[in-house]
Amino acid sequence: IMFALLVLVMGSCGYRVAGREQLPGGISTIGVSVLNNRTGLSGLEAVVSNAIVDEFTRRRPNLVVDAQSADAVLSGSIDSLANETVARRGTLTALERRMTITVSLVLRNPKGQTLWAQTITAQETYGVRDQQTETEMNQRLAAAIVARRLGEYTYARLTDAF
Repeated sequence: IMFALLVLVMGSCGYRVAGREQLPGGISTIGVSVLNNRTGLSGLEAVVSNAIVDEFTRRRPNLVVDAQSADAVLSGSIDSLANETVARRGTLTALERRMTITVSLVLRNPKGQTLWAQTITAQETYGVRDQQTETEMNQRLAAAIVARRLGEYTYARLTDAF
């Protein structure tokens, strides 16, 4: 009886999951183009594009299809990648940096009409090491984390599920 009352009370408290997870324009499938990389980090376009596809596929297994058969195509660019020092070990030596990546995305139907457009930013902090190769590895790992976040943010904003 107590369990039933608890379920009844919790169900009537007014809290609901935000968003309806509906895609704009009533579309049901999306093609994802590889983003244009306007940064100096080579390969970032593949990392971010794949993270977006992975997130969409994780949320809705049949959402992403090839661009020719899709109801709409998501395209865009990686506009910037910034690294700023957030912790120091003296005046000239960085301990941690924060990577910030900004992407501009647009969803268009086959007629070329824009259904949705947004600029999305995500960031992650990574450690700076004495060995340059270790720092570069940390930077690549941070880029993968940021890419995953960009995928999550893109899905949430595209479906209004935030």
